[in-house]
Amino acid sequence: MRRSLDRAPGAIVLFAVQMIMVNTPSFAQPLQQDPITKMSTLIAQHVNQARRSDGTYLASVASKEASWHAFQLSSAARGIKVSASAGSFYADRTEENRSALGTTETQRRFSSSIVALTARQPIYRKKDLIAIEQAAAAYQGAEATLRAAEHALFGRVFSSWIEVLTARDLLQLSQYALEQAGVIREEMERRVQAGDVPIDQLGIEISRFQQRQSEMLDASARLQLSERTLTELAGPEAVVPIGLSLESVAPNPLPNLTAQQIAGLVEQQNPELRSARHAEDQARLERDRMLAERYPTVDLYASVSRGENDTVTFVRDESRIGLQLNVPLYTSGGIEASVAQAEAQFRRAQANAQALLVKLRSQAIAAMTKVSVSLVKIDATRVHVEATGLRAEAVRKGFLAGIKTRGDIARAESEYIQARQRRANEMLEYASAWAELVVIAAQIDPIFLEGSPPAVKLPVRMVASP
Repeated sequence: MRRSLDRAPGAIVLFAVQMIMVNTPSFAQPLQQDPITKMSTLIAQHVNQARRSDGTYLASVASKEASWHAFQLSSAARGIKVSASAGSFYADRTEENRSALGTTETQRRFSSSIVALTARQPIYRKKDLIAIEQAAAAYQGAEATLRAAEHALFGRVFSSWIEVLTARDLLQLSQYALEQAGVIREEMERRVQAGDVPIDQLGIEISRFQQRQSEMLDASARLQLSERTLTELAGPEAVVPIGLSLESVAPNPLPNLTAQQIAGLVEQQNPELRSARHAEDQARLERDRMLAERYPTVDLYASVSRGENDTVTFVRDESRIGLQLNVPLYTSGGIEASVAQAEAQFRRAQANAQALLVKLRSQAIAAMTKVSVSLVKIDATRVHVEATGLRAEAVRKGFLAGIKTRGDIARAESEYIQARQRRANEMLEYASAWAELVVIAAQIDPIFLEGSPPAVKLPVRMVASP
């Protein structure tokens, strides 16, 4: 099962790259590079270029870097802390001495200085240990978010490619329709001059010719917009080469997978879902960290000090080593309130992760259904396009020979154009569904993820929730 879906990225690429020129002259030179390899390489390059400017991806990279530094900061809480201090002061005091003979007062003035070095090693601080695990979960969540951004970026680049190819097909179709309308218009003008048909029929053909011109302008504008979208996403050098056409695609069949298997892959591998689960871990650890406020802390400390002053009773040198125990006794309800807040946040994170799982499963199954349905439609439409094309050609020849009427050829060509338009839309639907399915199931081919930061294995053992 896994092996069959592992071929899904290749199927997407194969879908997008098994393309040849439509109406290419017989003397045209074939592509020097294998189309699949060429298409894969170009899309991978465009994805890599998009990484340099896509705001969502760059934000995910920065978030991962910040999470790594936050983890290092939290880990530092377990290390030894060394501090140094120095002080100098001047004292002017009155000392009172009492004895059986009476009370005497002495005025004393002196200056003093002291230098101390203190080291402290935490031995038991449950709150700090949980904070380290929490930072590790945050970093792993940032890694998953970055991976999700990479997958989404691939989907956007691939969809931009398919939109460009679709726009090219529709532009080619509108150009064909305009050429045929021009032929009929010229023939109608000749027949009007010969007195065979009334002039109002020429007016109808002129109107139809102008309508075809408008359709070609719309298709040209769509192509320009799709190419601009790809350029804005992947940079000015991101160009879909001429010579590839969506019209000549031979789609691959869907791998033999059930809806339950697709849902299982989504639950196991989807990076967005992984990020949500790491957020759930963070919320759980935050609750545990608040609970740890009730626990005592134990530190090992050592200090060395040296001082000087002008009295004879000053302790000049001192060394200390020992354990320090702190036990929280009363916090005016602060711990209870923070624990209750963290518990509510944890329940919300759990609900968000579950809702996302349901949403992604539904999207994956819907995409799988679209792929299956669109494949059936594409096969049926291919036959329809061939049949309507032959019929339109026969009617066109009959019209030029004077056998068929203008209405006959208009209906035949309209059916043929509609069939080709429907095929182009079905191919676009197929491609979009394939891309969505592969992105949700996290089955992106590694070639499209080259250059992304590698995952880091953290030296922290995550504990399960009690």
